[in-house]
Amino acid sequence: MPAEPETHATLDAPNPGLRRLVFTLYDRAIEFVILGVIPLMLVALAFAFIEALIGTAHMFPLLQAFASDDSMSPDEVALRELVARVLDVIILIELFNTFMEYARTRHIRISNILDVTIVFALREILIKLYAQVFSSVDLLALCVVVIVLVLARAITSMTSDRDTKKPARAGRS
Repeated sequence: MPAEPETHATLDAPNPGLRRLVFTLYDRAIEFVILGVIPLMLVALAFAFIEALIGTAHMFPLLQAFASDDSMSPDEVALRELVARVLDVIILIELFNTFMEYARTRHIRISNILDVTIVFALREILIKLYAQVFSSVDLLALCVVVIVLVLARAITSMTSDRDTKKPARAGRS
């Protein structure tokens, strides 16, 4: 009896060993990149924090110089820069939290991305308000963006709460 010819399904099926090897190599490459990026993130966060500290230290002599000059208030230069630096550190922390969650779970939740975006939009609003250089249209547009982002964040929070509660209820029944 002659051997049966190979079917179409067996010809198209990839080699399971090769596929497993490729996926293993991919997973190892991702692990290597993540382990390399984490120290870089810590260095970037440390530099941002040090920059905020140095800005604060440089602010004190400026405050004394501005105290004698009535034409300029101290918050026009030094405090604005300090606020911007502190807000930059907060944004970096949010970004790094998002990355660390990805490193742990291999998933990026939309709520984390929305958190980062909300913090960034609020930073822009605060800097524009604090510097008193904004047009009403720009400010209104940024406020609308923040409102939409907060609503989206609330919706994702409600749906993720609902998704996490479903298995718990099913397990109790």
